[in-house]
Amino acid sequence: MLNNEKTFDELMNGLQSINPDVPLPMTLRSKLWNEMEVEPVCADVQVLEREGEKPKKAYYVVRGFVMVYGYDERTDEYVWRMYRAGSIVALNCFMHRKRSLYTIKAGKKALLWSVGADVMKDIYSGIPGMREMALATSAEYDNRTEQGRNLLLALDVDERVRKFYKYYHGLLPAKRSPVPDDAVASFLAISKYQLQRVRTKLIRAGVLKIG
Repeated sequence: MLNNEKTFDELMNGLQSINPDVPLPMTLRSKLWNEMEVEPVCADVQVLEREGEKPKKAYYVVRGFVMVYGYDERTDEYVWRMYRAGSIVALNCFMHRKRSLYTIKAGKKALLWSVGADVMKDIYSGIPGMREMALATSAEYDNRTEQGRNLLLALDVDERVRKFYKYYHGLLPAKRSPVPDDAVASFLAISKYQLQRVRTKLIRAGVLKIG
């Protein structure tokens, strides 16, 4: 059971904002409040869900960052998604109970709340129409997230780096970042060298502020 009503309200408001025309059932609120769990704070980068397995949980990022890694044709890792505080990490494979094509990792010192697949099954069976609503809401949220990254990658490298650090607060200075440069560069589809060179230039110009 959760114990932080303010953060829980932020979660519920986030869920409602995905499809504001469809009110969330009050029974969903009470079920999530009683059944969601607080995950242990991550001392280091930690694998939450593995590629090739059915995800056991969906997550709400209370503090820190979560990265979703995909794999190319050479099975090399790349960062497909990055979630900051206030984000919901519930991939389609979790919603549809399918094996995942991705690995989900929490960054250092991330604080997460989670809801298990068994709880979601109870919610679906106990609240009429909830499964359809949840799947539609998840698909809409996923589309928004995908569109956001596509817009970011359409920018030139300098603007890409600038907007990334403006949106993902808490990653500067880089030496104390809970997300390694390799992951940031992969997410931005540039090399680690490009990331570090452009970031240094933007900091020196006063475009990016440290702290």
